[in-house]
Amino acid sequence: MEGGSITLPRMGKGASATQTIAKIIGPTELRLKNPFPSSAAEQLSPTIDGKITGSNFKVAPHIDQSRMFEAVFHELLSNGCVGIFPEGGSHDRPNLLPLKPGAAIIALALLARDPDCGLTIIPCGLNYFHAHKFRSRAVVEFGHPIQVHPDQIEAYRCGGNEKRNAVGSLLETIHDGLASVTQLSPDYETLQLIQASRRLYMSANKKMPLSLVVDFNRRLLQGYSRYEDDIRVVNAKKSVLDYNRRLRALGIKDHQVEWGDVKHRPWWLILLILLSRISGLALLAIGTLPGLILFWPVFVTAKAISVQKQRKALAASEVKIQARDIVSTWKILVAMGLAPLLYVWYTAIATTWLYHNRHDGFYTSYLPRRMNASIYVPNYVPLWMFMVCLFALMIVLTFAALRTGEIGMDVIKSLPPLLVALNPRSASSLLKLREHRQALSGQVTDLINKLGPEVFPDFDSERVVEDTSLTDIFQSRLKSMPPSRPGSRSRSQASSPGIGSLSHNTSIQPLSPLEQHNSLMEVNRKIRDAMQKRGRERIKSRLGDDYSDEGI
Repeated sequence: MEGGSITLPRMGKGASATQTIAKIIGPTELRLKNPFPSSAAEQLSPTIDGKITGSNFKVAPHIDQSRMFEAVFHELLSNGCVGIFPEGGSHDRPNLLPLKPGAAIIALALLARDPDCGLTIIPCGLNYFHAHKFRSRAVVEFGHPIQVHPDQIEAYRCGGNEKRNAVGSLLETIHDGLASVTQLSPDYETLQLIQASRRLYMSANKKMPLSLVVDFNRRLLQGYSRYEDDIRVVNAKKSVLDYNRRLRALGIKDHQVEWGDVKHRPWWLILLILLSRISGLALLAIGTLPGLILFWPVFVTAKAISVQKQRKALAASEVKIQARDIVSTWKILVAMGLAPLLYVWYTAIATTWLYHNRHDGFYTSYLPRRMNASIYVPNYVPLWMFMVCLFALMIVLTFAALRTGEIGMDVIKSLPPLLVALNPRSASSLLKLREHRQALSGQVTDLINKLGPEVFPDFDSERVVEDTSLTDIFQSRLKSMPPSRPGSRSRSQASSPGIGSLSHNTSIQPLSPLEQHNSLMEVNRKIRDAMQKRGRERIKSRLGDDYSDEGI
């Protein structure tokens, strides 16, 4: 249908191509609003012996979402709550994907039907610290309510471009609300820079609750986005990134640099701590061994399948960076499916063997006495009770193995700084790095204390306080939205806040469909001339004053 889309699959490392249908000319012919790239267009017209053979295709059926909307409206009108993930998919980027308009459409459609229903939008931020690791920490933060303006409701009722403006402006407000409860960073390097700066800031050295850590990181991101071109911030960024590289070179974390304090941590004390931790690690290994032996099929299978799914997701997705969300999801799914089966299998084998021993089975008298299950389980214990208790024991052993394994990994991660401090070749490097950290911490602290009051009126250099600059309510406003364009979700493109983001730095004009062949030739000529001009400018910038057009 007109206004529908045609999507071509990815070829190699390139992105998939999507174009909008402008007009249906006939049963075998249609016109697109914009042409496909030449590499993608070749998929539409494969040839054999010089003859165009055509391409196989699939048609995505029209989905009637009226039942879904009615169910959502019924729940909301019954004083219920509906959770929506407006990005429309999972990813592991440090920023938001362009938001889908579903949340805004639901809110406006319900308020257009019943303006007095009292609907309110509550932004909810999920902030993970190690999302791909089991039992990792997370902070769930709720923002201030978002209220829809009556002008937006009226514009939605009018339909057409007014309806589009209402949806776009409300979606922009929703994005601002989500930004207030999440840590949005343009890339991982910036996020690592902010986290390192927070650790180096002297007022933040004390243990902070996770919610305050998230809020402080968010404030640093806002300040950095405002002053990132300031020469003081640029120099501090170079110093912090260099400090991170030196940490990676030694194989330690920021909080482990204190092991270079030879005054309070002499070598003999470090050696005793190292020996005690190795002894504790050995005890933990003994405690983990039974669970590891019993449940290694779950661990190995979950690892293998999650890695396989991770590779497929990275090959098929344009937004995932490492696909850690896929790794976490499939580890949980495999464990939920395979672990109970393994519990049933072990319980069935043990119960069968107990029944066999109680009835003096054939092998009972030939095997050593310690392998006779009836010795450990009295005859007055019924088999069904043994099965239930053994199944419960399997669950306890699994959790104990996971918990002791987590503690063991923490102990293993604490060993590198001890080894570095005891190594004569690297001990001096650790000592110098500690001194460098102290100087860098002072530099970062002074810079934040100078720039902080300019960004946040309630900034306090003596203590870290939660952000109170936001109002109690996000009041959305109706505004005219620029013409939309097909959004890209490629890995290299920074996240945009959705429809509303286009109004800040983008000037987009709608393209008219090409009606004549001469028009297409004219566009191709202009594109070719522009590319040649860009190439000459690039060469000129490289060669400087020695450049001349005569040699081109």
